[in-house]
Amino acid sequence: MTRSSLLRGHEFVEGIGGRLNRPKADSYKRAVLAIEGRNNEYLARYMLAGDLACVLSAWELGVTPDADAKALIACLLDLLPRADDLGRENAQGDIILQREFWVHDAVGSDVGAWLHVGRNRAESLRGSLPRLYFRDVLWHQHVALERLVRALVDRAGPTLESIAPFYHHLQHAGRTSLGEYLLSFATNFHGHFERIEQADKRLDLAPPPNTGRKIVVDLINRMGHRLGFTEVAKLWQELFITEEHFSEPFFIFAQISVALARLAEDLRLWMTSEFDFFELADEHASGSSGRPQKKNPFGLQAVIGGAAIGAGRIAAQFALNITVSEEADTTYHAYSMYQFSRDVIEWTHFMAEVIERGDFKLGELEKKSTMGFAGSREALDILVYDHKIPYRFAHRSLGALVREASAGASETELTANLTKFLADYPQVDCQEVVRVATGVSKRYILLNVDAFRQVHTDLGAKLDTIGKTRKENPVDSAIDKLMDEGRAALAKP
Repeated sequence: MTRSSLLRGHEFVEGIGGRLNRPKADSYKRAVLAIEGRNNEYLARYMLAGDLACVLSAWELGVTPDADAKALIACLLDLLPRADDLGRENAQGDIILQREFWVHDAVGSDVGAWLHVGRNRAESLRGSLPRLYFRDVLWHQHVALERLVRALVDRAGPTLESIAPFYHHLQHAGRTSLGEYLLSFATNFHGHFERIEQADKRLDLAPPPNTGRKIVVDLINRMGHRLGFTEVAKLWQELFITEEHFSEPFFIFAQISVALARLAEDLRLWMTSEFDFFELADEHASGSSGRPQKKNPFGLQAVIGGAAIGAGRIAAQFALNITVSEEADTTYHAYSMYQFSRDVIEWTHFMAEVIERGDFKLGELEKKSTMGFAGSREALDILVYDHKIPYRFAHRSLGALVREASAGASETELTANLTKFLADYPQVDCQEVVRVATGVSKRYILLNVDAFRQVHTDLGAKLDTIGKTRKENPVDSAIDKLMDEGRAALAKP
């Protein structure tokens, strides 16, 4: 069989190898190749970039003949801008197979035979491709997080002293400010910047050569650096032993997704007429097909449901990682992980816009902050810190007060009963304590505003620093340089 006939009709799915000589069964195509191909739309760009880096490196070292190298470079420069569409349209078999079809269809088998020099399937599917993918999407997630944290900080600034309820187990537990609430989420999301940077640092490692042949070592090292990796591994199994380059970056996306869902859950609850603390901008909501009065938070629900999916997916990934260390189980179903990562980026941008454009109803927040005897927390502080009444005794007296008030006791009756309970402490203004506990008096709402302002200032300064020091996308910049290098190579006589 000649080389030119190996891929005729795309019958063989083992690249240009000759170990197998029969086309795949239809059942195999449906059960295996269709699943492998679902990764292609996410990996095509990185696969073709890896090919371009390899061809340039092999040509530079004198491995690939000049004419063949130039034909491959021209082909890859043409395919790269169309990579995403090609990956979506060609989803039968993995990306290693499919891009060989694209290249062979364009330049023929004789030239295409030089495409894969020095490499193997694992080096791409389990090594460089997921690392390039996650480095890329983590960079975009970092940008999305900047926007979200900035939105939270900006909305918090004018509301640092705007009274709002504080909930504990969904019960009225006390008072805070809307600004503190928003800053609490901003602080939480800010912690993910460091996690992203740490994960990227560990992803910044190219697959090594699996031979000691000097020219191959040189080829693989050059290829890794051309793809934007600052280091190339020395040990072949170093990248694959536990496959954490799949699970660690995905864990960050799942964790961010959970935080987004908690914020979305609060806002969804706050949108109800019973709370009426927040209203989505019209462009972020949906109407009801049967109830004209409704404003449905479908976007918030998508974020909430997505977090549940992500939590299950990270568990599945860890289970997939428990495999023989030389196998590739993790690659077959990676498509759902790749898509989820993109979804989290979009959910982060969406939630930033929700915060930017939504309406927080300050009057309603303050009015309902008095519900549920939330002032009892301040009343307890008055008794303990101002009048030195033992904590448990003071706690019991106010619990009894709330029980009596819930049964319909008047302010006069509550004051008389509390005065009797605290007979040993005649200095206490029991009527004022009753008014504080029942929310009539707000003079003892003592928010830690100085701390709020400090956090607001610190987060703002940190965001400014992040914006000024943000590095370029390591994957985009590497691919841009590769394409420039390829064009320059073609221009040479």
